[in-house]
Amino acid sequence: MSPRPPRPPRRPRRPTRAAARPPSVDGDAGAEPPQDDVFQEAPAQETASRVAESGPAGAGPTEGDVVVPLETEMPRRSRRTAEEVFEDPGDAPPQRSSSRPVAGPPSESQDWHLDEDDDAEPLPFPEPEVVSTRRRRRRRLGWTIGLVGVLVAVVGVLYFSPLLTIHHIQVERNDLLTESRAQELLQPLYGRPLPQVGNAQVQELLAEEPVVDDVVVQGELPDTLTVEIIEHPPVAEVLDGDELQFYNEHGEVISTFADPEDPEADDHATPRISEEAALRDDAVFSTIVAVLGELPASAREAMDSATADSIDSVQLILDDGRTVVWGGAERGAEKAVVLEAILASEAEDFTEVDTIDISTPDTPVTR
Repeated sequence: MSPRPPRPPRRPRRPTRAAARPPSVDGDAGAEPPQDDVFQEAPAQETASRVAESGPAGAGPTEGDVVVPLETEMPRRSRRTAEEVFEDPGDAPPQRSSSRPVAGPPSESQDWHLDEDDDAEPLPFPEPEVVSTRRRRRRRLGWTIGLVGVLVAVVGVLYFSPLLTIHHIQVERNDLLTESRAQELLQPLYGRPLPQVGNAQVQELLAEEPVVDDVVVQGELPDTLTVEIIEHPPVAEVLDGDELQFYNEHGEVISTFADPEDPEADDHATPRISEEAALRDDAVFSTIVAVLGELPASAREAMDSATADSIDSVQLILDDGRTVVWGGAERGAEKAVVLEAILASEAEDFTEVDTIDISTPDTPVTR
């Protein structure tokens, strides 16, 4: 192990001299000196007297003392404000010339603000398309929501408003359904708000009457309900004892008259089915009314009666005495077209015969 080399001699410290702070001009010995120092010179006589007095207290200069007159005294600091220093323009520090303007408070000659009477307008900056589109969408959405809210409010007022309650009901196009019977069935609708009544509610009330096929309901402000009734057409009539019954194409009784000679019953030209044929067999009766239901109204008006011994032997008796052999219920639509054409024809081949057989509609036969 090698010996450690000797340490170099320490560098002697530099002697420091504590500088005593001279008292300020205003007598404040403890105040800190300002950043801007101004040095003042003291008179030579005052300096000499201070040096003479630097000896022991109360003793003057002796013979061995050397009195050195000082021309000037060490400069001392004086606290002065920036306003005092630069109060005289000659005392202000020189300004550095520079092409760049120095920031500072505006002078009176500078116009930093626009006058109120100045007509200058700000430059228009174009709005981005994205911002414009977004604003239009928000505006359109606001209008839509407002419109929907108004409509909902109006509908709510009309739907629940007691000002639109039903006080009058008008029944139209009712033929077999009497006015008194219709008013009796529609009685629960009185006093209900008009917007709450529709076809479904009216048809439900009239479902007890088989003559009603459909209804059309209209409201008339402020308190009137109009009901248009579409009835099943009667296709056959049966005299059961002293009552005259009307049947639809489904074999259902749609109207009954206590007096067979009732004028209202005469308004309907319906073929009559004998009581024996109607009561003997339900299948035969259903076939007869189904065949009559295939006929147009003009053809039924030319019929006097209908009869059948079986479901395949339906016969129709015309008002002039001619007999139409229909046969079964199959191909009923084609047979109806052929019969309508024969009834409209004035040819002697059809008018001067007793029997017209259309059981095969492609080749009608007369006898």
